[in-house]
Amino acid sequence: MGNYAEGSGRGGRLLLVAATDFELTPLRRRLATLPGLDFLVCGVGPTATAANLAAKLAVRQANPQTAYTGVILTGVAGAYLDTPAALLDTCLAEQEVLGDFGLESGRGAEPFPPERVPTRQSFDLASPLLAAAQKVLARLEIPFLNGCFVTVNTATASTARGLALRDRFGGLCENMEGAAAALACEQAGLPLLEIRTVSNLVEDRNPARWRLVEAIARNSEVLARLIPELLKADGDVR
Repeated sequence: MGNYAEGSGRGGRLLLVAATDFELTPLRRRLATLPGLDFLVCGVGPTATAANLAAKLAVRQANPQTAYTGVILTGVAGAYLDTPAALLDTCLAEQEVLGDFGLESGRGAEPFPPERVPTRQSFDLASPLLAAAQKVLARLEIPFLNGCFVTVNTATASTARGLALRDRFGGLCENMEGAAAALACEQAGLPLLEIRTVSNLVEDRNPARWRLVEAIARNSEVLARLIPELLKADGDVR
């Protein structure tokens, strides 16, 4: 499973992406000398992510010698209430949805009428890269959850909105970059692995209850063990 793009040959090269320096810096420190891994701070939110990631991929994918075989998007997330996700849990996205794109409603954004405004609201992230990550985490005995991630342009700051988005999309957790990264990777013909650690619950805003620093540290520990396995030249992740 090491060859995540058809025709990539043995091994591969991965791009590790996070929205902020705060989330990415601990990973740079741990993994900077690892061959086959590049880093990108994409910026916060869907617009910055789509623009910066697409620009990076356009340059690199044009040259077979520098082309990536997969992208990993990481950082923290907010877990919706009454789901299996709890603080400091590791979560993998099986699907990304644009939670507040469309027509405003009491259940979150409803899709635009497709016959009038053809748009995309969801992205399937099933891929050999995701399957490989799941196998590696299981072998390393690192607990993780799989589910639907909800991408929002406005971070949820109320319990009511969080519950509405959870119910509308069957969401596990919330972020601000995933769906945009999924679209950029899809257009580049690359798989996206999105892996995040829960830093807070999506409830009435209360930063005193957040565990942001701990979540970033935990996320870095998990990825420092996972990524070298994904980059093994023989792709042996059994």
